[in-house]
Amino acid sequence: MVFILIAALLLCGCATVQPTNAPDTFPQLIKQEPLPAWPFPTVDQEVSIEIKIRIGSDGSVKDVSFLTPSLSREWNDLALEKIRGWKFSPAIVDGHPVPLWIRQTVRMRFEEASFLRLAEIVCPDKRTADSVYALLDVGAPFDSLARVFSTSGSRAQGGLLGDVDLRSLPLFVRHELQRIRTDHFTSPIFLGRDYVIYKCLPAQSLSRPAI
Repeated sequence: MVFILIAALLLCGCATVQPTNAPDTFPQLIKQEPLPAWPFPTVDQEVSIEIKIRIGSDGSVKDVSFLTPSLSREWNDLALEKIRGWKFSPAIVDGHPVPLWIRQTVRMRFEEASFLRLAEIVCPDKRTADSVYALLDVGAPFDSLARVFSTSGSRAQGGLLGDVDLRSLPLFVRHELQRIRTDHFTSPIFLGRDYVIYKCLPAQSLSRPAI
């Protein structure tokens, strides 16, 4: 089945709810749910829609509506449900996260599901990420470093995420993952307010792969 992948988001101007001045840092899409299959025949590779979305100070989607909905009410309802599950980094004003309303054009591209088995180490700043990366580069075990340094909930599993649908990741992260081979890791990727190092693991077998 063909699904829709979000190809571009947050590329235009935004309008804030509070405070009234422009944020120092605008939200960045960190994780997304693929939208439902497009319900209409099309010869185009992309479809665009306009949305209005409120991002909370915790980066979650608090409210969303279509400014240019499709002609299918069922698709609109399903798509809004998916968008409510998206995760952003919050807008920052004077060093503090704030809620934000945005009006945005979302360009969608048709793609099949694609999975990679991944592990991650999430670091709170570049210095920590660079230090972890240097240790990985000289052969330190990925899972051990994840348990010590990662701030993600996956740290207890040595950073293991399992089989990840790549459509849930921002495009620039996908591009980095496409450049690495199995059992290799990315350089630190700035994602939201954190730096993430991903490792591409072998496909799942009967025993848990060593990472």
